[in-house]
Amino acid sequence: MATRGATQQSSAPYNRRIVLDVIRRRGEVSRKEIIDLVALSPQTVANITQDLEEIGLVVSKRLKGEKVRGQPPMAFALDPRGGDSIGVSLEPRKASAALVNLVGEVLHRAEVEIDARDQAATLKAVVALVGDLAARSSDAKRLWGVGVALPGPFDVPGFSFTGPTAFEGWTDLSILEELQKATGLPVFYSIDSAAGALGESLFGVACDLTGFFYLHFGVGLGGALIVDRAAYKGAGGNATEIGHIPIVPHGKACYCGNHGCLERYLSLHSLSEFVTGRADVELTNAEILTLLEADDEKLMDWCRQASSHLRNAVCIIENMLDPATIVIGGSAPRALVERLVALAMPLRHSVRGRGGEGASRITLSDRQEDSSILGAAVLPIHEMLSPSYEVLLQERKGRAEVETFLGARSTGRVTAI
Repeated sequence: MATRGATQQSSAPYNRRIVLDVIRRRGEVSRKEIIDLVALSPQTVANITQDLEEIGLVVSKRLKGEKVRGQPPMAFALDPRGGDSIGVSLEPRKASAALVNLVGEVLHRAEVEIDARDQAATLKAVVALVGDLAARSSDAKRLWGVGVALPGPFDVPGFSFTGPTAFEGWTDLSILEELQKATGLPVFYSIDSAAGALGESLFGVACDLTGFFYLHFGVGLGGALIVDRAAYKGAGGNATEIGHIPIVPHGKACYCGNHGCLERYLSLHSLSEFVTGRADVELTNAEILTLLEADDEKLMDWCRQASSHLRNAVCIIENMLDPATIVIGGSAPRALVERLVALAMPLRHSVRGRGGEGASRITLSDRQEDSSILGAAVLPIHEMLSPSYEVLLQERKGRAEVETFLGARSTGRVTAI
């Protein structure tokens, strides 16, 4: 169901977002269908679609095969040339980036090894990645900005920036301000799990869902709850940090200070540690796939144990939150995730269904390994493509050119999403 538009004159930016959201979700939609879906007057919809076409965000064409008198009706679709965004996914040992267009297509991709403990070197590497991708954009004036996805939680003393699945040694996110200064582009950031969830909501397997749970399977393990197409943040912005839920009594010591946390058993770091016997080694995806194809004994032992914890995690999530589905994405190889899900069957009984009903309860991202990058790239354009009621209540900070087009002011600050 599409979100309804508002009738107040001051809600013009919100109504533009509503119409743009309908066009994006339908792929191609007539003006009459838009009017029926958003409950705005025909003249308002006509004005909005004309404005969106004039600024290059949508394209129109005559529908063929419609048996009507006079000219066939017009249909509208997002214009892939309407703008590009750069997404950067930061992990402790790797920085991945991509140039993504307005319809979620990855135009160019790049990756570099880093040691995130060295902030200066990390900044230099990311600036180089962004510069290279920015030069590949077809129109520098329509480069919305840079989105950065990185592991959380943020701003929690003794919890943030601790352990090999986070950025050890960091004290804050000032590196993002330096990135904005160095590139001259607006920078937006989010916890990787929330970014990945938004990417799935806009351009992935969850595009038709208003709510779901996203399980981010990477070096660490994170989660995000999407409610009404927006990530639930919690009181401090760190909601659904599922990787640090203790699930094994007296289990492995975790970097958060507790024992037996889920991330210590279900994450790429835990896999590498189990297979190699070392906590300072991270296997590459290529190495993991080679082991998987060979049915390596150590890897298979890890998979059997991890799948048991995944089964329990699914039951916990479903009984706590009752999501429509659990989308699994992140930087882990899809073949590995498929193996874990297969081993986790049958799922435990929960409020979502009986144990044998697993197909609809878990959905795998079709952007596996790229979901973090896509989610990061979504951040600069999220408010434009996914309307929120808070747009009616207050101006959001740092919306750059997007807000200029859609009718609101922007500031030059690094912005958290």
